[in-house]
Amino acid sequence: MLLAATVGATPTAGAQASPPGGDSNHPLLRLTTGNVDLAAMDETEAVSSGRYVVQFDRPVTTTDASALEADGAKVIGYLPDNSFAVRVPDGASIPEMADVSGIVNFEPGWRISPDLADGQTRMLRVAVDEGVDPATVIDHLQNTGLEVLGVQGQAVLAITDGSVSDSIADHPAISWIGPYRRRVTHNESAGSVIGTTAAIDAGYDGSTQIVAVADTGLGDGTSGGAHPDIPASRIVAIEDWDGSNLPGCWTSIDDGAQDADSGHGTHTTGSVLSDGAADGTGRGSAPGASLVFQAVEDYLDFTVLCETLPGNVDGYYLQGLPEDLNELFLEAYDLGARIHSDSWGTNALGEYDSNSVDADQFIWDNPDFLIVTSAGNSGIDDDADGVIDDDSIGSPATAKNVLTVGASEGSRADGSPCDGGLTYDNDEGVSCADQGGANILFLYGDAWPEDYPADPIASDSSAGNAEQMAAFSSRGPTDDGRIKPDVVAPGTWILSTYSPLYQEGYGDPVNPQNALYQSDGWGFPANDEYKYFGGTSMSAPLVAGGAALVRDYYNLEHGIEASAALVKATLINSAVDLLDENNDGHTVADDGHDNDFPIPNVHEGWGRVDVAAAVDGSRSFVDDGSLELGATDEYEVEVTEGQPLKITLVWSDFPATDGAGATLVNNLDLVVTGPAGSTTYLGNNFLFGWTVPGGSADTVNNVENVYVQAAGAGTWTVQVAGRNVPEGPQPYALVIAGDFPDTGGGPGPVDPPPGDTTPPVWSSGSVSVVNVLETKATVRWPAATDASGIDSYTVEVDAGGALTLLQADGAATSVEFTGLGPAVSYTVTVTATDPDGNNSAGLSGAFATAIDFSDTNGHLFEEDIAWLSGRGITQGCTTDSFCPGDGLTRAQMASLLVRAFDLPAVSGNRFSDVSGIHTANINALAEAGITLGCNASGTDFCPDDPVSRAQMATFLTRAFGLTSATTDWFTDDTGSPHEAGINALAESGITLGCGVDVYCPSGVVNRGQIAAFLHRGFVILALE
Repeated sequence: MLLAATVGATPTAGAQASPPGGDSNHPLLRLTTGNVDLAAMDETEAVSSGRYVVQFDRPVTTTDASALEADGAKVIGYLPDNSFAVRVPDGASIPEMADVSGIVNFEPGWRISPDLADGQTRMLRVAVDEGVDPATVIDHLQNTGLEVLGVQGQAVLAITDGSVSDSIADHPAISWIGPYRRRVTHNESAGSVIGTTAAIDAGYDGSTQIVAVADTGLGDGTSGGAHPDIPASRIVAIEDWDGSNLPGCWTSIDDGAQDADSGHGTHTTGSVLSDGAADGTGRGSAPGASLVFQAVEDYLDFTVLCETLPGNVDGYYLQGLPEDLNELFLEAYDLGARIHSDSWGTNALGEYDSNSVDADQFIWDNPDFLIVTSAGNSGIDDDADGVIDDDSIGSPATAKNVLTVGASEGSRADGSPCDGGLTYDNDEGVSCADQGGANILFLYGDAWPEDYPADPIASDSSAGNAEQMAAFSSRGPTDDGRIKPDVVAPGTWILSTYSPLYQEGYGDPVNPQNALYQSDGWGFPANDEYKYFGGTSMSAPLVAGGAALVRDYYNLEHGIEASAALVKATLINSAVDLLDENNDGHTVADDGHDNDFPIPNVHEGWGRVDVAAAVDGSRSFVDDGSLELGATDEYEVEVTEGQPLKITLVWSDFPATDGAGATLVNNLDLVVTGPAGSTTYLGNNFLFGWTVPGGSADTVNNVENVYVQAAGAGTWTVQVAGRNVPEGPQPYALVIAGDFPDTGGGPGPVDPPPGDTTPPVWSSGSVSVVNVLETKATVRWPAATDASGIDSYTVEVDAGGALTLLQADGAATSVEFTGLGPAVSYTVTVTATDPDGNNSAGLSGAFATAIDFSDTNGHLFEEDIAWLSGRGITQGCTTDSFCPGDGLTRAQMASLLVRAFDLPAVSGNRFSDVSGIHTANINALAEAGITLGCNASGTDFCPDDPVSRAQMATFLTRAFGLTSATTDWFTDDTGSPHEAGINALAESGITLGCGVDVYCPSGVVNRGQIAAFLHRGFVILALE
């Protein structure tokens, strides 16, 4: 059980950790191009227009950045350690500030990628500071001899035929010069391997979530033609992103959102959320989730000039991806998606580039949006030592805040069957029929002999062992030493949805754009709806669907919209270590020890995803804790003896600045102490897969873990400390798994520490709207929970964008809205705010106001009739009339009561004289015991007979469940079979009769009267 957090401490200055690479007064400037000791450089004597580095002799905060801009300078971003990159326009200056240890010129050479040192002819991407028009640097670049091709977003593209000199970068608005890298794709039974099958069986299918997929295309480009197992009812939108032209280099030809060439987008989408075939084959990880699809593939026609550059061949490319990925993510976010699946990237080989910055920026700005991205397929054994080489992660997979997914092997017990009716030959000259209706699971060394020349990789099969890595999966770490990938999932021989266009084996024509069939994927397809593919492209969407299930779990079980950090922390905390990640065939059973590279490692990161464990309800958590520089949050964990204790800290960090050699901006520390201070463990200090005491605090990663193999019984202390927070406050998420004693609390949300930013949550229930009339309604909601109480509620009523807001204090649970329009549909959202200003997730509902009937204005029962309409019980007798004086038949009465009391529908017909539109409601009324029919045998209902006041009394007594009366209220109902019902109605206060001591039992009930009786009953009995 987790106890309430106990401390929000601010350590003294002496408790601050010294920055790495130098003492506390003279830390190094850590850049991609190398570390620099600014203390050994000549300090700038007079600041004029230009680009500078300002370093402090202490950790910095956002207050320092704001102060630097007081005289017109522009802070570009944080640089490690304790520094800011600053651009000074003409007429501006850097103000004098205390604790500044040095101001030096930001040398041009510090802004040139080391990858350009080889002097090759290539395209360059010259990044320009945000807020500066890239066109302003074109003259400068042309004067240095570059051939400028044009502008893409916030960058200038150019061609160099040699090395890039410092003079090219010598412009104050140029932030980075690097190679132009084109984004490329990272080309069922997997559900059981990663636990999604069990999670779905447990009730979490992603139905509360919308997942966005950005990829080549989807089916024929329409919702109805996406795929038979991706129903249009779950497709929110299909958006076509048309690639831009680059005059002088290429023309982009848009053929819409269809998936015509590789079928990659249809395949990855199916892995996220396909219903699967009738036998379950090919079911996606989140078969209940909804989809936003963003089609980003176009055909490029290159000019003669650009065809001379490496890799430029006319064909399909992901040209629709915008230069600024924030635009792509924002569209998906605005359409409701909170998971974004990206099976593409650049071959950045560990570099943190502009794609990584964009992904980190969007998650920082939108902390509830998780980007799941493939690690890349650049894993090779270049040195032929039988182990895949390090440092091949692509981008945006090198981003800090994304969930980066590598590929483990698929487990194909079914033998990867293909369609035995396919008789055309593959590149090896054999058909599926020749292979006996099964695909051949190739060996890595046979398929790619230059990449995998040595055993054990060369002779390893591409599928069949779920404990092994896929050889091609890109390995970490990142260039600045961060652990990547984060997790892995199956990525070989993955069976998923097959785009219906240009299929070679099923009678289709070739694609007129390139005169080719759609790719068959890996081997031959299983049938015309499913085919095999391999790559981290295949593992990432499986995990994206799994992330949707985790978010679904938090929504359904805890009433929260989980942050990206919490979902990521949960998947990492529950991941399992592969037993044979280096593919040498040895396991515990073989040689008595675990794998050669226990977690965390460069192959699998923190292990293979286990969604079933992630949603099993055994974990405690904190979402959106928050820290400033020097602050510490402390939690207590009560555990039993001898079981593992796994604690995961994740924070979505502020994006790094171009050229920073260390990308971590805000540094939090995870410190875990055993009972009575027995042992202290620091985050990410691992040996053989488990945390060991001692070591140093991690200053590199924004994911920290403490895994104690056998935790001693008692109270453990978990601290999260803000060691360096230049861009605060820094939110974080914490997930804890262990053997908690049953002391009444159990796993769930951890109470927030004092001053925490954890939002209030809804304990249970939903929004209800009562007393709905033509122009007013009362909104009710359950009380929200928060350790420090609720300060206020904000209630928002929305009619197509026209908002009406009301504020209620923390003790209220209802408000009345007036001035509404008649017959208008509204949505209503209630948000709770605690005394610290933290807001809960919105609790939503919907209602429609009553119709303003033309014949009820001034009527005795006008308000009762409006109440009836406002509850949706009646729509009137015509489009704008209610006919309050008209009599009511028994059939009409049945329909009113069924709608008023929301009685369940039944099948069959109880009565011989019933047919027509009221049949189902009459039978539902009978099933509920409210009517027994109109004859002794109960075979007839007499649907067209008028309802007498006596009959109405019996109907309402049974419907409301009224108890027997103790008083005989009227003199004119003696001997009536309905006397008991009449007296019960009177004793409840629903009727006063039709005169002194009389009820008029034989009188006919009209439509206005039944409205009054129903309304009174619901109000008196507090049923609203």
